[in-house]
Amino acid sequence: MVYRPIFIFGVARSGTNLLARMLDRHPLVTVALDPLMPLFRSLRNAMVTQYAPAAVEQGFSPTLPFQDYYFDPHGATMLDLMLETPADLPFNHDGLAELREKVASRAALESKALAAKIYTMEGCTYGAIFQSALDIFASMKPAASWVGSKEVWALEFLPFLARVFPSARFYILERDPRAIVASLLAMAANDSTQAAHPPSYLRHWRKQVALARRFEADAALSGQVRCISFEQLASSPKKEALRLCQEMKIDYSPEMLQLSADGWMGNSSFQHGGRDIYSETIDRWRRELPVHVLQAVDYFCGPEMVLTPYQAATKPDPATVLDYVQQAGASPGSWRSDSGDLLQDFGGEMIRHVMTNANYPPNELIARRGFLFIETLDLIRRQSA
Repeated sequence: MVYRPIFIFGVARSGTNLLARMLDRHPLVTVALDPLMPLFRSLRNAMVTQYAPAAVEQGFSPTLPFQDYYFDPHGATMLDLMLETPADLPFNHDGLAELREKVASRAALESKALAAKIYTMEGCTYGAIFQSALDIFASMKPAASWVGSKEVWALEFLPFLARVFPSARFYILERDPRAIVASLLAMAANDSTQAAHPPSYLRHWRKQVALARRFEADAALSGQVRCISFEQLASSPKKEALRLCQEMKIDYSPEMLQLSADGWMGNSSFQHGGRDIYSETIDRWRRELPVHVLQAVDYFCGPEMVLTPYQAATKPDPATVLDYVQQAGASPGSWRSDSGDLLQDFGGEMIRHVMTNANYPPNELIARRGFLFIETLDLIRRQSA
């Protein structure tokens, strides 16, 4: 099959569904929605088993959610492993049946027809497994010249995918973190089983900012990576669709803006179902979020916000934020990516702010624990000066 790969990444509740469905509506594009999380998890676990130092492997559990890497003494080592994953990492064939079952289960949430085909997925390396998965996606729309998937939480695997698919394009959805938290809390209010841990979302948001800026500046990925603002996408969808088509060298199709034609009712937590694209929720966080939650978002994400179109709306009081973090930690929902140790986690947040405002050269090991890359801290300092 002759096609070019395309991948969409983002934090959950950031608008990745909107972008994926817009692209998938084009006659020459097919984008599978979130089927590959089990494959990314398997890839991560194999990387740790194959390459991680003993100290990292001993503290690792294959059942862990995707990590944000902050404050963990081994976080930078773990992140570097993910960024350096070789395309030819061997795949243990003994786990193929279980992997197929998990990927099919995820795919079935959006397409039972696609799920049925997942059972033909195969390969001796992880690169070959991903290639097989994309070939299966391509079979769902044989005319497609662009084939790929939308995945959340897995941005650190972008360099791996670029090694497997040198001609791939990558789009990273970026949304105001306060809007993400507002959506998350509204979703939990409508369905308590969907409750999650806002501090973990915020840590993943800033991880994405750090990684996205790193990838956009990487000469080896030149012309392949672009961040897309959800706010711009929702308020000017045709303008963004035209730019996407220009980048992908395909003609614009009006069907890209007709999302409800396939029966999609939208993915908003605020009950806007049945409409194609709407921008009313862009600033809804200003009305929905209480002040103490706003302060927590600005405290967790404020340093990285200066690298984005978003700016802090409050001057956070650390005592108020600490109280909120304790409340959120008491009911974290089904997963969390922080350590659960308040002294380690909140102490790390306080150190981040001291380092942001310091006028002396940072210690690289401490900088990486607080900002993932020393370059990220340098960028924040320059933008804040």
